[in-house]
Amino acid sequence: MGQYEDQVEVVEAEVISDGSESSQKDYWREKIKEELREELREDYRHQLRKGAMSTLGKSYNLGMMIAVVVSFSIHHSILWAIIHGLLGWFYVIYKILFGY
Repeated sequence: MGQYEDQVEVVEAEVISDGSESSQKDYWREKIKEELREELREDYRHQLRKGAMSTLGKSYNLGMMIAVVVSFSIHHSILWAIIHGLLGWFYVIYKILFGY
């Protein structure tokens, strides 16, 4: 038991590696890879949300334009066209269901 009585300072890299310089480099290389993967995942999620919001915005604009054109062609009033444009797809669907 004499050889185990000394206090030993343990460093995380030493626990995972055998203590050689190349195995320590491998450990830190893997840590950096993990961090980069996490950053890429986060960036991908951000881009996905950004793309979804862009698509929703474009479809809302399309609904607004259709509503304005339909409203103005029926009522010949800019005020009604603005109001129906703000309602967007709701007005378009209403007109489809209850008559043009």
